[in-house]
Amino acid sequence: MNRIDEMVLKFRDVLKETELLGPDDLQAYQQSLLTPLLLHARENVPFYQDRLNALFDGDEIDFSRWDKIPLLTRTEAQQHGKSLKAVMVPPHLGVTRKSETSGSMGRPLRFSINELVDVSSLAMTDRLYRWWRLDGSKLMAIFVPPRMKITNPEQTITHGWRSGFLEGLNYQRSTQGDIDSHIDWLCDVRPDYLVSYPSMIRAIAERTAERGINLTFDRVISRCWVVDKDVWPLCRKVFKAPLIDQYGANEIGQVACQCPHCDDYHVNSEVALVEVLDEKGAPVAPGEAGRVVLTSFYNYAMPFIRYEIGDFAQLAPTGWDCSITLPRLSRIMGRYRNAFPLGDGRTIYPNPSMSKFRDFFSYKQIQVVQTRYDLLEVRYVPGDGDEHVDLPGLERWLQDELDPEFCVQLMQVDDIPALASGKYEEFVSMVEPVRP
Repeated sequence: MNRIDEMVLKFRDVLKETELLGPDDLQAYQQSLLTPLLLHARENVPFYQDRLNALFDGDEIDFSRWDKIPLLTRTEAQQHGKSLKAVMVPPHLGVTRKSETSGSMGRPLRFSINELVDVSSLAMTDRLYRWWRLDGSKLMAIFVPPRMKITNPEQTITHGWRSGFLEGLNYQRSTQGDIDSHIDWLCDVRPDYLVSYPSMIRAIAERTAERGINLTFDRVISRCWVVDKDVWPLCRKVFKAPLIDQYGANEIGQVACQCPHCDDYHVNSEVALVEVLDEKGAPVAPGEAGRVVLTSFYNYAMPFIRYEIGDFAQLAPTGWDCSITLPRLSRIMGRYRNAFPLGDGRTIYPNPSMSKFRDFFSYKQIQVVQTRYDLLEVRYVPGDGDEHVDLPGLERWLQDELDPEFCVQLMQVDDIPALASGKYEEFVSMVEPVRP
């Protein structure tokens, strides 16, 4: 067993206790991790030398002033990349590597990250496997974006996809290629577990049902994007498997994952502080949605402190008991770019049943773009079957699902390209929100 796996397994033992802590004990645990991070950032990261002043009383930290720290926006992180890097990283945090996000608007975020962040992220993933009883000796198939440059895009096989289990085979395949070829590959491999993007999982499930193929898995894991509400029952129906969703970011690591007991997303509070804030910067109430703000506890190479990642999420309502006491999110709503702002100041988080679109026209790919506060442009690549289009019916349905003020236009296109990360955006807004 290598050193990283040994560290993950030690972390795993700690998580079995911390996931059961009460609110006060969890807060104390988080502050014990925040304290050395903040002292390090103030001393070794130029960007934070003055930015954290409101939090300090001499050398003492007053956490009651936490909300006085300005939010770090993604644009700021892109502009101040050099000054966000630490001039010194404690050796016990491991080697530092460089990475970057794909950048949905064509502007990647380049960042540095130390080894302990990778260890903590692997430990969070291992916890998900433990919660959902995944067997590390079984076979996993995972679709990866082209930018990962695996040895053979058609099929690359590695050993040990779960820490502590060297015998489990991991079959990797690039997301490039048509859905039928991916299905044929899965039928040949017959993995126990499937990992992919939500849009690809849905496409594989729908096409598998159309072809009448028997393709089942023990578990299906989605990542890196918002899951449409109809994908969970679709996986049960076609694959005879539960869909497990996880929420994270390259620059932060694993943020939250779905619980097998309550179905909400438990926040990985041992590795990150997660805040959900309204437009004025105040915490939202349980059951309400807001902006996601993250602080990573273990990245000393390039600290992200109160980082507004650009996502919306909804806090879970109170009143639901779960054996796991970590804070809960009830819904991940995706990027600001994927939310629809309205002229009266409201924001809509679109998540209609994607399969319902086929009631109104046939398509291979689809994308709904908000071009005005009151106008949706439905772009689609035509399907091979029925060319009948019911635009009035489509408009009425989207008005019922989203807002009655929307007008709908259809636009036939040759292709809807994926992002550099390999993900597809099904809802995109091109208008600026009305600011209070």
